[in-house]
Amino acid sequence: MSLVEKYQSLIDLATSLGVAGLNVSEGEGFLTIEGSADSAESKKVLWDKYNEIDPDYRSGDLVLNISAPEAASNTYTVQSGDNLSKIGKKYGVSWNAIFEANRDKLDDPDRIFPGQELVIPEA
Repeated sequence: MSLVEKYQSLIDLATSLGVAGLNVSEGEGFLTIEGSADSAESKKVLWDKYNEIDPDYRSGDLVLNISAPEAASNTYTVQSGDNLSKIGKKYGVSWNAIFEANRDKLDDPDRIFPGQELVIPEA
């Protein structure tokens, strides 16, 4: 079975999702699929399909290079008396989602300070 045949369902899915600039090329022992998805969700669907074909991506015979726009997010400046739960209620997201989106600047979800700029993920 050729690599194109192995990954044909992934190629077909990319086509059906309208991946722009879809390019499929075969190298020696690997296949490259490139293009630009219209959303992060479409990109995730493609990666999920890849994982279905090759669980845990063990074969190492595919280069899947699909770009997509990043999910939009808001920012919020922490005010005195705020906590992640209170901020989350305002934006309709869980405190944990806010914490995870800000792991680069928060070590403890109970320790936020006025003036901190937090990323608020979409609900």
